[in-house]
Amino acid sequence: MSDQNFLAHFIEEPIYLIKEDRVTTKEPNEAETPEAIPVPAEASASQDIQTKAVKPDTVQADAPAPVVVEEPAAPVYVKPLPTAGDNLKHCIVLVDSTEELLEEPLKELLYKIMGSVKRKPEDVLLANCKNADPAQIEALLANNNYRHVLAFGTEVLAELKGVTSYAIHQVGPKSFLKADSLTEITTNVDKKKALWKALQEMF
Repeated sequence: MSDQNFLAHFIEEPIYLIKEDRVTTKEPNEAETPEAIPVPAEASASQDIQTKAVKPDTVQADAPAPVVVEEPAAPVYVKPLPTAGDNLKHCIVLVDSTEELLEEPLKELLYKIMGSVKRKPEDVLLANCKNADPAQIEALLANNNYRHVLAFGTEVLAELKGVTSYAIHQVGPKSFLKADSLTEITTNVDKKKALWKALQEMF
């Protein structure tokens, strides 16, 4: 017997069935997704700033070591040697004299000797090396272009240490000659001849 037939024995009035609204249920594992809420641009920028502020400090690379600039050393003053002549033919003549440059009679003799190989007073550079230190000699040679060096009675040049007198000593394109002092050459004929022969070979 159906339920409707069963109810007819107890209720005589007409019965009306009302159709119920269907309620849809969602699966329990489905999560509702909230709708996106628009955020104003000002609020978004503020959030970016706050986000950046709370980020941990990043580890910066080691900065390059500072460059240490060494100050140039103070220039050393070298007292120039007494000289005469213009060195027009790149010839330096070194003497050892108690005078400021050279005694006048010896100077005349020297210029006669140089004239014999076609060198005038302005063609050579005459320098008095009395008590000269290595720095002064080095400065003299560095500041004057030369091809020939004659040393009378002095061994201030390292190139002439232990070199035989009146023998040409060649250092690259430069020629060096060591001779006795002009005072000795004046009174000695053999030394005059040896000097003349060496000068002929040098020039």
